[in-house]
Amino acid sequence: MTKKSMNELKKRALLAKQRMKMGYWEQMMKDRDKMMGEVGSTFEAQKRVSDYQREKYNREFNITVSKTAQDEKLYSKVCDILESDEIVLNPIARLIDNEEYDNMDNEAKQRYILELSKKFRELKERYYREQISKSS
Repeated sequence: MTKKSMNELKKRALLAKQRMKMGYWEQMMKDRDKMMGEVGSTFEAQKRVSDYQREKYNREFNITVSKTAQDEKLYSKVCDILESDEIVLNPIARLIDNEEYDNMDNEAKQRYILELSKKFRELKERYYREQISKSS
């Protein structure tokens, strides 16, 4: 494991430990049982409860999920980069829309790169969260 991924793993473990100490998951299970009693035990009701709890978790821990078409296109590219077997030294360069970038002045190019790098970090975190949830 690289040092950066180890730091990320430690950070995630610390946050999980804090949630356990606070009784977050016990409260979440109590809320889930209460809601299941109110809505019934059909598959669709269970799915609605799960979706509600997922959204609640995302809101509480300030996790934003972008749904715009451009973000989804970028997310697809980020997934391709992260799933490839090769070592990618310039992921931002692979995400740049060259037609748009070539028509910008220097200040706009800098701003575009900074925004794109921020978006890359967000989408990378989203990718890893989804991979963790798939493996659970």
